[in-house]
Amino acid sequence: MAPSRKDYYEILGVPRTATPEDIRKAYRKLVKEWHPDAYKGEDRKSAEAKFKEIQEAYEVLSDQEKRAMFDRFGYVGDPSAYSRGSGRTPGAEGGHFDDIFGDFQDVFDVFFGSNRSGGASRTQGPRAIRGEDIHASVVVDLKDVILGKKVILEYDRSTTCKSCNGNGSESGTSYRTCPNCNGTGYIKEEHRSFFGIFSNTRACNTCGGSGKITDKRCPDCGGRGTQKERHQVSVNIPAGVENGSTLRIGGHGNAGQNGGPSGDLYVSVRVEMPSEYRRNGNDLYVSKEIDYVEAALGTSVDVGLPEGGSETLKIPAGTSPSTVFRMKNLGVPNISGSKRGDLLVTVRVNIGKPSSREKKLLQQIAKLKNSKVVE
Repeated sequence: MAPSRKDYYEILGVPRTATPEDIRKAYRKLVKEWHPDAYKGEDRKSAEAKFKEIQEAYEVLSDQEKRAMFDRFGYVGDPSAYSRGSGRTPGAEGGHFDDIFGDFQDVFDVFFGSNRSGGASRTQGPRAIRGEDIHASVVVDLKDVILGKKVILEYDRSTTCKSCNGNGSESGTSYRTCPNCNGTGYIKEEHRSFFGIFSNTRACNTCGGSGKITDKRCPDCGGRGTQKERHQVSVNIPAGVENGSTLRIGGHGNAGQNGGPSGDLYVSVRVEMPSEYRRNGNDLYVSKEIDYVEAALGTSVDVGLPEGGSETLKIPAGTSPSTVFRMKNLGVPNISGSKRGDLLVTVRVNIGKPSSREKKLLQQIAKLKNSKVVE
């Protein structure tokens, strides 16, 4: 049957008139809420399903061509997911048209059968199944966010068994064609009624849709066709990445079945911020303390930078408490690499109780300024 309909706009919680920026903001918000590593509820399976649904919706609506197709037809087809044995892969000739008009083909098959006059029957075969996605997380610090970093991620995943090449049989040859479906993987059933002949196609119960029966299972994978392996991948953490962002590394998930592609690896990035810094967009905020004399007469302070080193900030005479100074291009880089944000320094003035000597001097100053003070 044709793929089920999903309202990607409803999934992301945006109107159909949403701009790309609206879609991106909604996606970021939902990812932070539903990522399996960040989800605080008890039903983690539901969270994983919701997270995959959010990823699917964003993948379509963030792509101009896919979004246009979705707006026109109500869904975007994925030939690898809905293939009926044609052997086509995403991007292959006729892929989108097969998905768009698949519904009409199914309607004709129901009422007239696939071998109707003047039409060509569709070749059935084992359905290619895409491998499951894998979710992982990495922790980086503020320095990594500013400079960027490469992280070697190591995790377990399923991969195609090398002994049987994924078909589950001993040496890859100990299998025979399923006699029930003749190797197609599907059984076609016809029913006669007052309205005509109705046909229905279902997966073969004998072979489970694989089209073959294994006589001797592969001893290395137990007939599953896949094995667990320890896998390493280099993940590029881009400069400017935000806390809670998710990076997608295609093809590094679990292996597919029946020639299907591997799933993807989704890496959630958690940024550990030093206590003295606060981030807002690409700007960083920090505070520095001076005393009232320095505020009155002017001074200079060294402001430490997250990536190391420091910059000197000149504070002019007569600076008021909580004055904010902007140090250009010392914040977090834009993730596009165009420029850095700013470092904003809030000056806190420490007005402590003066010593007896300081008090006498201040009293003299008060007389010069004609200030009203308590003796």
